[in-house]
Amino acid sequence: MSNPRPTGASLFFDTLVDLGVEYIFGHTGGAVIPLHVELNKRMRREEPSPRFILCRQEGGAGHAAEGYARTSGRVGVALATSGPGATNLVTPIADAYKDSIPTLFITGQVPSFAIGTDAFQEVDTLGITRHISKHNYLVKDVRDLEWVLREGFALAQSGRPGPVVVDICKDVQLALASKPNSPRPRHRESQNFDRARADAILDALALARRPVIKAGGGIIHAEAAEALQSFAERYEVPVTTTFNALGAIPFHRPYYLGMPGMHGSIPANYALREADLILTLGGRFDDRVAVKDFAKGKRIAHVDIDPSELDKRIRADLSLAADLKLFLDYGLASGQGARHPEWLARVAEWRLQMPKPYLQTESIKPQAVIEAISSLTEGDATLVTGVGQHQMWAAQYYRFSRPRQWISSGGLGTMGFGLPAAIGAWFAKPDKPVVLIDGDGSFQMNIQELATVAANRIPVKMFVLNNSFLGMVRQWEDMMDDGHHYETCLARSAECKPDCTLTDPACRRQIPDLLGLEQVYPRIHVSRITDTAHLWEGISAVLNRPGPALADIWVDKTEDVLPMVKPGHGLSQMVE
Repeated sequence: MSNPRPTGASLFFDTLVDLGVEYIFGHTGGAVIPLHVELNKRMRREEPSPRFILCRQEGGAGHAAEGYARTSGRVGVALATSGPGATNLVTPIADAYKDSIPTLFITGQVPSFAIGTDAFQEVDTLGITRHISKHNYLVKDVRDLEWVLREGFALAQSGRPGPVVVDICKDVQLALASKPNSPRPRHRESQNFDRARADAILDALALARRPVIKAGGGIIHAEAAEALQSFAERYEVPVTTTFNALGAIPFHRPYYLGMPGMHGSIPANYALREADLILTLGGRFDDRVAVKDFAKGKRIAHVDIDPSELDKRIRADLSLAADLKLFLDYGLASGQGARHPEWLARVAEWRLQMPKPYLQTESIKPQAVIEAISSLTEGDATLVTGVGQHQMWAAQYYRFSRPRQWISSGGLGTMGFGLPAAIGAWFAKPDKPVVLIDGDGSFQMNIQELATVAANRIPVKMFVLNNSFLGMVRQWEDMMDDGHHYETCLARSAECKPDCTLTDPACRRQIPDLLGLEQVYPRIHVSRITDTAHLWEGISAVLNRPGPALADIWVDKTEDVLPMVKPGHGLSQMVE
């Protein structure tokens, strides 16, 4: 006679199914084998359960969960074993924490009785992740498993979203469930909407002569993009969207300024420089945007759901801790508005330089690659990137049309993010084309996930902007070290000179030869584009090809990302 009491592993999947979890991205291992055994049984019995996507490394699984969450707005779930499995998740956990991504990272742990004995593959997952997660839990009793999963799942997506870590001992997964423990009592002061503070911000916006809205990633998390567009039109105020908010305002809107900051657009940085009021909505004043003298001579207003962000780095003249959608709806319902015709006319002149024109040469310009992809996808692809120069060119030259189509690592700047994140993005929204734009350096950091792409026949279209360099570091070396390059040339071989130059004829760009990947992953079509005459034709062929496809595009390796505000400089010193 079968025992009616479920095991911890069964309770685990019952809870995730009830929470609506569709996919788990992960890798297996000793401390989570009971979970995989239970999942396998459920598949044979055709019982409801999340689909497990086997990634080739736990870090890739974590980024895939991020890509899923960023694209869908739902909680992305990753699963790994204890020890190295858990530590391999540290980077995606930190990445999700910096960008406020709703994610649930579940790790196995040694049996509860073995904790503290330095058992095989035991690490202090709670201690390691405490400062890079919104909250974390260690489950040592099966009676705590369900409420921890439910609370962690809710916490990941409530308020300011973020990663939650649940570390589950192996004996908990095997134990028979009994009467569950009650959730621990939690206390948090309710956050009332302060109408007086909101009115003060709206009044300041109406009275300002040169107001600018700096919209951050919180707009995306709050599902407030449409409200922001209506608000900007009502108050006749131009909008710049930070890196994490790209897509919140369609590129073609006349009041849209592009991305601000170190590699921001000319109109965005000009407008922030000339503004008399900057209203920040759901964004941090990070060092890449709030450069030297950012707030000098202007009023700052700040609305954010996280009170800890207010006055953290830039002191605001007016501030409000509130849900962004609630604030924008309040501003629209107030009947108030504003007119700034002269200011908008000035902004319109600056918009003629968005994106910045670039010099066409015989070599393929990376900007031209992005423009071709943008045009051929009609600005509607889910665009995923790695980290580096290619990432900034994608942010500058792709004509975004909707929220949640820009999937990229912001605050942490994680190279290797792009390929696994594209996997998660496709599972989140398979009805949209998923395009990965990567650099040859970033692409190789998680290149093993091509096996995940091939195994699942994920029709992601991959474009590697190959300049044979760690391009962003090379650009900084040119700026700070007179063009002396040290360990930034990816084509370097034993025959190369110690101090690599951009014009060395001995440079062998075929190292590594990405065309050879088709032999390793025969389900992935690989092509190479080396001249401008075949650029559009080659890109179009990749986009229209069924199944996964990769294009190795040899771009001008001397090209820099411009505009640029150098470290320690202000907006008035922007290099154009």
